[in-house]
Amino acid sequence: TKGFSLESCRSMVNLMDKDGNGKLGLVEFNVLWNRIRNYLSIFRKFDLDKSGSISAYELRLALEAAGYRLNKRLHELLITRYAEPDLALDFDSFVCCLVRLETMF
Repeated sequence: TKGFSLESCRSMVNLMDKDGNGKLGLVEFNVLWNRIRNYLSIFRKFDLDKSGSISAYELRLALEAAGYRLNKRLHELLITRYAEPDLALDFDSFVCCLVRLETMF
């Protein structure tokens, strides 16, 4: 991948920063790293054509594999927010989407 965007990094730190100091300690970073590895595993499994991005349909399957069963409207909102104009999400957008869902739930 091209790496994580600044928005993704901020979202990840906000999710994992349990003590509220704006930084990740070693334990917090370790938890984050394991989640990213899990997200990557899910992303690779559902990137069926190995293009480096997943379609809106593949996203639905990937989110279900990650434990999120979303209604059609919420799925459409996520596509609108995180997908490119061709309705595909790269890994950075996928992680940002999952971090946001995890924060909400």
